Amino acid sequence: MTPTRLGLLVVVLLAAAPAAAQPQLLVSALDRTGAPLTDLTLDDVSLHHDGGPVEAVSLTPLPRTVQVVAVFEGLAVTQRQLNSALARLISTLDADSVVDMQSVDGPLDAAIVQAVQDLHDRGAPHPVVVMLGQASEIGRSDFQSSQVRGRRQAADLSGDLEGVRDALAAHGTPLYGVSVTDRPLENLTQLASGSGGRFEVIASPADLADTLAGIGAELARRYLLTYSATDRDAVPVVRVSQADAVVRSVPYRPTH
Repeated sequence: MTPTRLGLLVVVLLAAAPAAAQPQLLVSALDRTGAPLTDLTLDDVSLHHDGGPVEAVSLTPLPRTVQVVAVFEGLAVTQRQLNSALARLISTLDADSVVDMQSVDGPLDAAIVQAVQDLHDRGAPHPVVVMLGQASEIGRSDFQSSQVRGRRQAADLSGDLEGVRDALAAHGTPLYGVSVTDRPLENLTQLASGSGGRFEVIASPADLADTLAGIGAELARRYLLTYSATDRDAVPVVRVSQADAVVRSVPYRPTH
């Protein structure tokens, strides 16, 4: 099958715990193989700031049931590979989850912001954005033909990056994603990390399904960690009892 240039923006809704007066962190914890740590309890977690301990009040797992809306944009994979990857994602979710497909025209930054706003308009309590693909651009070519001026190649997210970052933060929305390319996508990687998610750049389409399955598994094993602090701007470092675990945490302070 001829590869098609498709990308995928996946918006995931999860039920969230009610907003608390005390500060909260959105937390993911992975072991050294990349598998999410399951069944974490408050006893498994410690918090520190400026070398001193911070009191952890509660650790609430987020539900596994999700609603997914897929928005196509720019990923070089075959239709079969794309279908397989989506099937792997769905297999990591529970039976009550819903996956919908949707195509969107226009710049990628605007598409992400619009997806977040659409979920807000629907009353989604705790959205997650998962993007497959990346922006694309015309690269320079040595061909002189008037019909061949260049070739499309993977490009990093551009445009209103601050607007994307603000929209994700204001709605408590982590960004996850996967792109098949040999080019660094620093803006997407930094946006994802800063929002509490992660963006993976992989070299081969053959790895797409496994990578997306790993993200789906992580989405089903995420936590809201409530802690006690007089200074809400003093964000503590989160550690777990399992050695070699990778922990990602960001303040969960949605304003919408």
